[in-house]
Amino acid sequence: MKKQIYTILALCMLLSQAWAQTDDVMANKAKALLSKFPSQNEAALKKNMEELGQLGKPGLVQIASMLTPLGKGDNTKIQYAIGGFTYYASQAGKEDFRKTAAEAYGEALSKVTDPDSKNFLIYQLQTVGKDESVEVLKPYLKDERLSGPASRTLARIGSPVAGAALLQGLEGAPESTKIAIIEALGGARYKEAVPMIEKSAVNEDLLLRKVSLFALSEIGTPSSEAILMAAAQKANFGYDESDATAVYLKYLARLAENGNAAAAEKAALALLKNTPDVKQTPTRSSALKIYSDIKKRESVPVLVNALQSADPEYRIAALKLGQKYLMADGTTPWLNAMKKAKPEVQAEIITMLGHANSLDALPTIQKALAAKDSKVKMAAIWAAGKIGQEKSLPALINVLKTASAEEVAVVKSSLLTIKGEGVVNQLATALPTLPAASQAVAIDVIAAREANAKFSNVFALLKSPNVDVSKSAYTALKSLTTANDLPQMYILLNTVTDAGQMAAIQKAVVAGVKSAGDAKAKTDIILKQMQASPADKQSNYLAVLASIGGKTALNSVVSAYNSGDAKSKKAAIAALSSWSDASAAGDLLSIAKKATDSEELTLALTGYVAATAKSTKTPVNKVIMLREAMTLAKTDSQKIAILKELPRLRTFNALLFAGKYLDNPATEQAAAQAVMAIALANKGFYGPEIRDLLTKTASLLKGKDAEYARESIKRHLSELPKDEGFVALFNGKDLTGWKGLVENPIARGKMSADSLAYKQKKADEAANKDWFAKDGELVFSGHGDNLATVKQYGDFEMYVDWKIQKDGDAGIYLRGTPQVQIWDTSRVSVGAQVGSGGLYNNQKNPSKPSKLADNAIGDWNTFHITMIGDRVSVDLNGENVVDNVILENYWDRNLPIFAKEQIELQAHGNQINYRDVYVREIERPEPFKLSDAEQKEGFKVLFDGTDMFNWVGNRTDYFIENGALVVDPKKGGKGNLYTKDEYSDFDFRFEFQLTPGANNGLGIRTPMEGDAAYVGTEIQILDNDADIYKDLHEYQYHGSAYGIIPAKRGFLKPMGEWNYEEVRVQGSKIKVTLNGTVILDGDLAEASKNGTVDHKEHPGLKRTSGHLGFLGHGSELKFRNIRIADLTKTPAEPPVASKKKRKK
Repeated sequence: MKKQIYTILALCMLLSQAWAQTDDVMANKAKALLSKFPSQNEAALKKNMEELGQLGKPGLVQIASMLTPLGKGDNTKIQYAIGGFTYYASQAGKEDFRKTAAEAYGEALSKVTDPDSKNFLIYQLQTVGKDESVEVLKPYLKDERLSGPASRTLARIGSPVAGAALLQGLEGAPESTKIAIIEALGGARYKEAVPMIEKSAVNEDLLLRKVSLFALSEIGTPSSEAILMAAAQKANFGYDESDATAVYLKYLARLAENGNAAAAEKAALALLKNTPDVKQTPTRSSALKIYSDIKKRESVPVLVNALQSADPEYRIAALKLGQKYLMADGTTPWLNAMKKAKPEVQAEIITMLGHANSLDALPTIQKALAAKDSKVKMAAIWAAGKIGQEKSLPALINVLKTASAEEVAVVKSSLLTIKGEGVVNQLATALPTLPAASQAVAIDVIAAREANAKFSNVFALLKSPNVDVSKSAYTALKSLTTANDLPQMYILLNTVTDAGQMAAIQKAVVAGVKSAGDAKAKTDIILKQMQASPADKQSNYLAVLASIGGKTALNSVVSAYNSGDAKSKKAAIAALSSWSDASAAGDLLSIAKKATDSEELTLALTGYVAATAKSTKTPVNKVIMLREAMTLAKTDSQKIAILKELPRLRTFNALLFAGKYLDNPATEQAAAQAVMAIALANKGFYGPEIRDLLTKTASLLKGKDAEYARESIKRHLSELPKDEGFVALFNGKDLTGWKGLVENPIARGKMSADSLAYKQKKADEAANKDWFAKDGELVFSGHGDNLATVKQYGDFEMYVDWKIQKDGDAGIYLRGTPQVQIWDTSRVSVGAQVGSGGLYNNQKNPSKPSKLADNAIGDWNTFHITMIGDRVSVDLNGENVVDNVILENYWDRNLPIFAKEQIELQAHGNQINYRDVYVREIERPEPFKLSDAEQKEGFKVLFDGTDMFNWVGNRTDYFIENGALVVDPKKGGKGNLYTKDEYSDFDFRFEFQLTPGANNGLGIRTPMEGDAAYVGTEIQILDNDADIYKDLHEYQYHGSAYGIIPAKRGFLKPMGEWNYEEVRVQGSKIKVTLNGTVILDGDLAEASKNGTVDHKEHPGLKRTSGHLGFLGHGSELKFRNIRIADLTKTPAEPPVASKKKRKK
């Protein structure tokens, strides 16, 4: 007996362990799947939903049960997953998923404890729940917090079973839950509940009564009419807090819908009689609609009769309802009503007929064009045009002869909407006979139609004594002029003196040369005519050249400025300022620099700022342009105009530039607006100086929105990262923070402290002679050595402006290593035509910039340099020229780049100016270092989190991020990542972090071409628990020698945690240890002597040495702390000291 008991107990323990393991597996699967939410795209979403469905009810219960109380955890991913699956399961063809979801959510309701989580799950049942969810929901009808969600869900289910559950819940329900249940019974339209609800509809409690009346209106049974009507009557058929009138109207509509049309019709007619007061118009109009919806065409007499009302709102309601029946019953009833109606009602009827496009009403409407009442006439004008189109043209043109200004405007609007050529033909014919006000309108319509054939008709009116007619005619020229009309335009260009007319003619000439060809051909035509014109009239052609654009035109306008008189100069500046693109910017700047006349300066500077806005240059370059303009600005208004351009540029250099003008009372508001707009749009712009700028901005802001803006700044400051951010390396005044250069990092590292101190002192003395601060700029004189930061930097982001002279050459040393190149791009003999920004001294990695982005010699340029690990990215003037390229160690190419070193400004025998030098240190983990034990064992670091010096191959998809080697196949690289060196026997240790479904591998003794699983040997790196791998062979799971020796499973850490693995290979022996457990210990030769288990050829088994490599299979994952011991070079065991024998 005892033996049987022990056996049973043992079986129970085994079963409980199995269940626990099953739960653990399900929990891991659930966690792995949750990590994929929110899905990145539609395809990923569908895949994730299917995987979620495959987890079945246990998996959904597991996930739903993970919901935590508010403030106790993050439910975001869980809610994304469950909410997404709820929607997915509710789609057509997903009935199995729907039922599974409903059952799972119901079961999970008993497992979560807090009301918010329960509420979330109940809400899901609104979508997927059916009768299987009713019993689950019933207990919550008595829960004060959850009765509302539960009631609404049962109403949404809407079946007789759900309705019965609600009614049962109402019986004996506490007062706190009755309202939710009654509302739900109404929503479910559960007729059996009417008697009970009718009792509460006369309750003294306002809220209970209100909800009960609502529920009765939703259900809509005849027995409730008296109760609902009485409640509305008590509200005087108006609107109050009880909503009784609105509910009664809704009830009548529902009553008709439920098949009780006669009762609803009778009640609606009664309402029409009982609501004569203008305050009751909304109710009366609603009742009319209910009646009309019931009677359809038969309601027309009642609708027509409504036009006798003195209330325009009620009449309009009747007309809108009647409009839909015009096609069936014609317009007779309405036209008959119109005969007896007052003018305002006639206008309303005509408008309704126009909306209905009632052709049979057109004769009557056209007669109304002669009506004495202006409202009737204007309604008829609009309706005649809409219905009759071209047929109505003669009548409408005739109206123009006698119409008032207001009526003329309506005719114009109508004419613009009429289709067909008849409009311009008839208008052009009528032009001479029309009064002045109507002539202007006719011209506008002809111009709007671009009726070139009517040019002469309009041209004849240029000399009209009426100012409005003449103005319309001149304005119309640009829409009507063709090449044939240019001779007449040239005459006008040489004779007109009025500025407005001149501008109109210039636009007409531009239109006239439109068909001449390209910009040069058009320019040649204008230049020929210009030269044939009197000298004092030639400046009139400059604006035309500006609109045409092109290099030839630009040169001609600049020439006109250089050789012209004061009038011509101003005309030339105006033309350059209105240039069709930003081509004239440089010439405007040159004019502004030379201008001695204040008006010329203002015109040129204004034009230059406008050209900057038109420019297609990058925002960074536009800021450089504006800073140049600011050096010429003399007045506060000029400075303000420049500052107002900055908010839309939103660059780092724009922020610094704007901040310089906060201290000037005249410019402070424009500067403050710019600082706020730029900083608030870029959370990456932060640091002590930027905080100060924002704090000062907040104190300066004025206007009605100032308080709101201050709150936005305060919130922005509180949300900025807590690290130091961007710090100025140059204070604009002296060399504080900088020092002279002492040799190179390797040489300095070999110096004694005393020697280094002595040499540093000498270097500092020299630097203070060769480098100096002037006008806020850091200037190198052209003689001497590099200038270095006192501080050393690891990973960082840097902004610096620079300007070189002709034949200049310089650069920025990163971590003490040359260099981000700066040079005069005209120096073709040394290859400078490729542009600045490249990593000049690289040999194995790219050294040239990807594009030429330099500004002209003597102009400022802006570098944005980012260095993370051994990778450098450079943006020059807002364009990327170096993208994540490895910087090689120039001082010793057998070494990786230094992990931390000084930044240097290179001296190369030419003057160079720098300004706005800012750096932000990027936090990173400390470089990985070997333990003392591993150092003794001969281990070497292959990846310490700062460089990829020991690796070759795909260094695009494999890159450094936060001290880890990240794999991202979307980067666009190709192939695998291999160790630079080859190894035979070794001990390889590393850590890795999987993502759901991740698949990678460790190639050993492999060449760098071919499939490493076969030409070498692959140790699998895999998310074993992913469903997509459930059907793999045992030799394909994590840690296995792929296709050769399977590894044990079950020792990977939960998703998101780091795993530690060691692979030791000696001869044909291989051992894989995962998280402290040996999961593979075998002999490759022994395992394959009779063929491999995958029955494939593995020629790599014959290799005795080769590279190690990470074998990307399209998955994202991370590696870190990678080291190796070459077992063929392992240090000998330290000798043991011999012990002398002691004498006995």
